[in-house]
Amino acid sequence: MASTPSDTLNHPAGVSDTDNMGQKWEQYKQDQLHQAQRTINHAQELKAHAKHRIAARKETVAAAGVADDDNSQDASNARYHALNRMLDEVAFYPAHDQRKESPAYAKVHHQMTVIDDKRCLVCGVKHSTLNDPAQNPFGAIAMETHHHTIEWALANAIDADKFNQHILPGLRRTASQRPAGLATVYTEFDTAYANPMTLDQIKQWVDHGADNLWVLCDVHHRHKFVGIHAITYPIWGPQDVVEQGLIDQEITQAKSAGKNSDV
Repeated sequence: MASTPSDTLNHPAGVSDTDNMGQKWEQYKQDQLHQAQRTINHAQELKAHAKHRIAARKETVAAAGVADDDNSQDASNARYHALNRMLDEVAFYPAHDQRKESPAYAKVHHQMTVIDDKRCLVCGVKHSTLNDPAQNPFGAIAMETHHHTIEWALANAIDADKFNQHILPGLRRTASQRPAGLATVYTEFDTAYANPMTLDQIKQWVDHGADNLWVLCDVHHRHKFVGIHAITYPIWGPQDVVEQGLIDQEITQAKSAGKNSDV
């Protein structure tokens, strides 16, 4: 059969299907290896600078002249300098107001990060251990709360019927299993879970519902290569459980895989 123009474009003269697939596979492996190595290098760099970042945080807190447990927005602005990172992607958001910390959000954030002293889901550092390099290996300078089910900027895009169908059943199960004696910020929406939630209730839940918030350190929240806002979730999720020996083994395998393969 004669080659069509598309055949000629997809398979240049002298390059077979097998050769073409082999080249693509090799390029894919090299890309994955490069990304893995950059992630490891960045983690090592963060650990190397941990003591410096912790010392800088102490100096900033002292210079700000506010108590370390002051949860006000002014104190946070005076105390910390945020490093903004961006994932290379195209994201479409509905129109929304400029993000401002609501009093309700400030309350639940303070309860989770300071009063309850919850740990970062990835590295385990807590508000009470930020100044301890042994318990703060990545040099985090702040504990933050991440809107993990629905981010704040997407609140105006939510369909109430879909929310009540897909998310509400899980929230009801969570509420039914809560231990007694929790602070009220954790149970604020439990009554609302009993019936289909209105769009206004959903927007309030997105902003400050404890069930929509994860405690993370600033590093694993926003920093390049390791932050949940900077890398894809399948890469971010297992960071707390993958052991270094396996990572090293996978890198070695990636370098040699396919060298003697027909693929």
